[in-house]
Amino acid sequence: MIETITKVNDYINGLVWGWPALILLGFVGVLMTCLTKFFQVSHFRHWIKNTIGAIFGDKHVTKHTEDKSISQFQSLCTALAATVGTGNIVGVAGAIAIGGPGAVFWMWLIAFFGMMTKLPTTTSSGGLILVLIRALTLLA
Repeated sequence: MIETITKVNDYINGLVWGWPALILLGFVGVLMTCLTKFFQVSHFRHWIKNTIGAIFGDKHVTKHTEDKSISQFQSLCTALAATVGTGNIVGVAGAIAIGGPGAVFWMWLIAFFGMMTKLPTTTSSGGLILVLIRALTLLA
């Protein structure tokens, strides 16, 4: 029984996390980039001004709020730490070790287009949780 479950699980993992999923995610990233007229490039100045630039130019970004909650900068650092994580750092090192320096180019390329797969879930009101709730209510 366990062997059957393992075989089915391996087959499904091969479909979900294999080449078809990688190609699909890459295609969706390229499609979204084209549909949004290269949003990553056209809004780059706005992103820098309101993230990294705001740290140096706007003191309320790094200042704690009245109720002693974390600052905007601390929130940004926490989100980046959760997104990047140790696994990604080790993954990059492994990719370079196995694929050579050319792996960095492909990682940058897929990251550029992959930004657009993240945009809809972060800009929709409510983020990913709202998207999941709407999807689950449609299925019910």
